[in-house]
Amino acid sequence: MFVYVGGVPGVGKTTIITETEKLARELGVKIEKIKGSPILCKLAGVDSVAKLRALPESVRQALRPEMYRQLYEIDRKDPETIRLADGHFIYFDIEGKEYGIRQIQPWDKEQLIGIAIIIANPNIILRRRLKDAKYRCDRKLDINFLIREQKLEINTAVSQATKLNVPFCFISNEGTENPTPSETLLSFCIHQALSRKTRILNSTR
Repeated sequence: MFVYVGGVPGVGKTTIITETEKLARELGVKIEKIKGSPILCKLAGVDSVAKLRALPESVRQALRPEMYRQLYEIDRKDPETIRLADGHFIYFDIEGKEYGIRQIQPWDKEQLIGIAIIIANPNIILRRRLKDAKYRCDRKLDINFLIREQKLEINTAVSQATKLNVPFCFISNEGTENPTPSETLLSFCIHQALSRKTRILNSTR
């Protein structure tokens, strides 16, 4: 079971996913984070994510169908675990000019149980990016670009959730939320997993 977690770079998505995984372990809930970038690196023949980011977006886009196929194959071997897919719905190239869109996969309707988008005020995201600018030169530090980037990410995620008829939620990450973003994401995951199991049970009666 997948919950696809999107959000623009710098919004804090990976941190939230890691914290959610930790909370789930404490509660005995089977949740694990999963990323496609190691698979994509292998497919692209590069030995680091930095080199992967430097490739033209068209090259990465062509490799993603096989990456997703492998991720979904992993999931089918252990369907009881909720997998938090750490990704994006919009992928910009390193220059911020060319971008690709996460394509709906043949397995989404069967294995995708929800979509969550991490959001924050663009100024907050920009401050986070500035802190990491030395290590993440691929992240644009232009506020107008960031606003456009987040809008595209949100619109694409909402569109795909609608087409797939899967539950969708926004999770704010500005540092003042109660419950925390990771608690909200965990609750969303558990609820969708239980709903899926109930639907399967009812369909077999």
